Amino acid sequence: MVLFDSHIHTLPFSPDGHQTIEEVLESAKGSEYGYIITEHMDYGLEGPMKFEFDPNEYFTKYGPYRNDRFLLGVEMGLMENETARITKTVNENPFDMVIGSIHVVEGYDIAMPEYSEIFNKREAYSKYFDCMYANIRKYSDFDTLAHIEYVCRYAKYDDPEIYVSEYKEALTSIFNFLIENDKCLELNTRRLDKEKGFNTLREIARLYAHCGGRYVTTGSDAHYAKNIAINFDSVKKIIKEFDLIPVYYKNRKRME
Repeated sequence: MVLFDSHIHTLPFSPDGHQTIEEVLESAKGSEYGYIITEHMDYGLEGPMKFEFDPNEYFTKYGPYRNDRFLLGVEMGLMENETARITKTVNENPFDMVIGSIHVVEGYDIAMPEYSEIFNKREAYSKYFDCMYANIRKYSDFDTLAHIEYVCRYAKYDDPEIYVSEYKEALTSIFNFLIENDKCLELNTRRLDKEKGFNTLREIARLYAHCGGRYVTTGSDAHYAKNIAINFDSVKKIIKEFDLIPVYYKNRKRME
């Protein structure tokens, strides 16, 4: 099957994007990979940028480009008190794929330095995984759980990596829920160019496979055209090592 980069952001629909749809389409020409655009939808996320978009405008503008290798999805920020709005948006729009993400913990945007300043590493990461577990149990109509190691990206600790042995119980609960509810785990490739980032995701994937997980999606989380499908050669190694099955979604159906 064709491997998909199923986590891509563009302007104007994702305000932190730095690429246009034209640049993404140019990148797609001759690529060995399929692409899924997944714009941010984070209801209730406070800050200088508004991570919400008009789905009608999105499908009107990007719909003409849709084909078997170029699909349209959403990255939905999961927040327990926004479940009604999330449900309405997902139910009323023809997304090919819905990514579930955790960007906010106890009201703190974990991409901001305050999260590392207020909590020590153990507290910050434990709260992150607890929040993730609570939110996926509260709202499970997503297809894949994104960037489980996202908290590492912006942490200001001397060693920001996740060590599975320290959070094994929390991770196991999350993975068991995904498996029991036929959801996927995203293998996010953004940090795989560094040895520590690769090792962190590799050990997370090892536990996922040990729990019985089989299906994964692959996503670069690209905000720049140059980063689309970045480090996909590295993620292929992880997929092969643990005999995982890479998939993507079309019309909310898993495609192998």
